[in-house]
Amino acid sequence: MRSYIDELRELSLIHNLIDLTEFDPLLLLPEGNIRKYCYENICGNYGNHWMCPPLIGSIGDIKVKLASYNKAILIRYMEEIDVKLDKKQIKRSKINFHKKILEIENFFNQKGIDAWGLVGGSCSFCIECKAITNRPCKHPHKARPSLESLGINVQKLLENFGLDNKFYSDKIIWTGCILLKEK
Repeated sequence: MRSYIDELRELSLIHNLIDLTEFDPLLLLPEGNIRKYCYENICGNYGNHWMCPPLIGSIGDIKVKLASYNKAILIRYMEEIDVKLDKKQIKRSKINFHKKILEIENFFNQKGIDAWGLVGGSCSFCIECKAITNRPCKHPHKARPSLESLGINVQKLLENFGLDNKFYSDKIIWTGCILLKEK
């Protein structure tokens, strides 16, 4: 991957990413206490979204999948938005971030490196996820789970890297990740 780091940094500048941090994926520890927020179904996606629990698998399933990757890159993106009043722009921002994750994932796949992108928040490509009616995902090539849906404590992860983990009323900061299987 070292030979691609300059290209990746250039790509991050094009996409206005604020952080690009390489780390060991062993730091991604799915936690039941994070997953419990999903079980409480505050967002309404539990069992109704292909990229959310329980449809993405158990904590055990996720640990097995995460263990198959040997590199990770934390990616963050920020947009200035009135977080309290502009819900439409928040959704647009989330989709923009999701697309950026997919482009970076594709960057690695084109280099012959198996990559899996993880987004911030739930997948939002459809107005209503097809899981609600038990139909196949309309965008399986684009749909990605979030770190949170996997049970990852994003706040703690950011703290481990010394990155800002606050919430703001005038901007939104999305956090995602690209997992890599380097040979």
